[in-house]
Amino acid sequence: MKNILLYLSIFGCAVILNAQEPLKISDFEILNNTSWEGQLTYKDYQSGKLSTIDATMQMKIKNDRIITNIQYTYEPNKNNSSSVKLKKDGAYYGNEKVISNSKIDDERIFVTYYEGKDNGRKADIFITHKFDDDNLKIVKEVQYKNDENRFVRNTYQFTKKQ
Repeated sequence: MKNILLYLSIFGCAVILNAQEPLKISDFEILNNTSWEGQLTYKDYQSGKLSTIDATMQMKIKNDRIITNIQYTYEPNKNNSSSVKLKKDGAYYGNEKVISNSKIDDERIFVTYYEGKDNGRKADIFITHKFDDDNLKIVKEVQYKNDENRFVRNTYQFTKKQ
């Protein structure tokens, strides 16, 4: 009986520690119908050097989706649009698992995780999203399988247009 109670206590603590505050579409309301200007800084696959390009972005919420349009000032052929839906009651941001979510003062910070490939190698991908009324930053970190080091692949840094 003592073993069962001990097991249930440990299991209960593990569940509580692993529980994350889910994302809600209302968390993104301050991004609705906004325009941003900034930069993308990325680590080049061949040289390993950091490169920075100017970018603009527009965001809106339509029904239960966060829609993002990014334009690269000097590389318009790389422009892209994305639409992300919160899934599994906010435990997933699109296909990325939400591993942390908090709001400190007026800044929302959430981190997502997925398994994928980077430069043809299997990797764990971590994306940190930080935003408030005036600033937005998205950092993509990569950790190759069987490697304990994590590095920043790219960073978007934007300021809201007034």
